[in-house]
Amino acid sequence: MNVTPATTKGEQAKAQLISAALAQFGEYGLNATTREIAAQAGQNIAAIPYYFGSKEDLYLACAQWIADFINAQFQPHTEAAEKLLAQPVPDKAAIRALILNACENMIALLTRDETVNLSKFISREQLAPTAAYRLIHDRVIAPMHTHMTHLIAAFTGLDATDTRTILHTHALLGEILAFRLVRETILLRTGWSQFDDEKTALIYQTIASHIDLILHGLSKGA
Repeated sequence: MNVTPATTKGEQAKAQLISAALAQFGEYGLNATTREIAAQAGQNIAAIPYYFGSKEDLYLACAQWIADFINAQFQPHTEAAEKLLAQPVPDKAAIRALILNACENMIALLTRDETVNLSKFISREQLAPTAAYRLIHDRVIAPMHTHMTHLIAAFTGLDATDTRTILHTHALLGEILAFRLVRETILLRTGWSQFDDEKTALIYQTIASHIDLILHGLSKGA
């Protein structure tokens, strides 16, 4: 996937190496070779130790890049959640709108071809975690997961620290992730060739209806 345009030759080289490394690590994990990464980046193999130190350091640099990318995408949602949850009695309509907006953004990201390498990298780390996953988790995944749990708890009246509330949140997020991690199944079942804007909108409408079922179904007194 493309990284942010660099302004100097060194920054451009590092960006090209990160982009190539995300693709190679996503496909092969730490079994990816620095030679292939450098070749895909159009850089000399010596550029990796020069800019990053080692293959393992480059791997961690990829994790940091992913954390920065996700943080940039969801920082507005995080700030809005903190502001909303700080209110004595958060408005339920505002909570629902924020949950829907965050999920719509997540769906848009996970149906884009250019984020496939990012998803592959994180999926590998989920199944066989290294220090790289902890970096991503602590920086962005845990805060996002926690904010979503608190939003759901504020809407439903459940305890945000209750394991069951955390599981409900995880299950909801899992519905969205399924459209990336089990992508081929839904393409074959629907006869779609890809996720275009129309298909993405339909996925969002489906998830939105499930969100309402979950929020109202879990609400105390419902």
